[in-house]
Amino acid sequence: MTATIQVLKKAGRPSERLVSHENCTFKKSMQHECVHVHEITEAAGTQEAEADAEYDNALKKAIKGVQDVVTAINEHLEEVRYEIEALEACDT
Repeated sequence: MTATIQVLKKAGRPSERLVSHENCTFKKSMQHECVHVHEITEAAGTQEAEADAEYDNALKKAIKGVQDVVTAINEHLEEVRYEIEALEACDT
């Protein structure tokens, strides 16, 4: 789950990912035609919003999973502390 969080954060939200210009066509030294530039349509905006929502949900799910595991570990540690206290009380 921690690795999932790290991978998601490294990838970033789909709508915020950087665009690479490696496949663009360069006409002059400082001008190029971007192959990834396209007209923004309602469908493209909806698709991007859905991708962001999937990303957000996956990140929230992974974070909740880690929080649940940490809570469970803390509960078990508390039980162990009580057992140790009970054993020490019996020895005295």
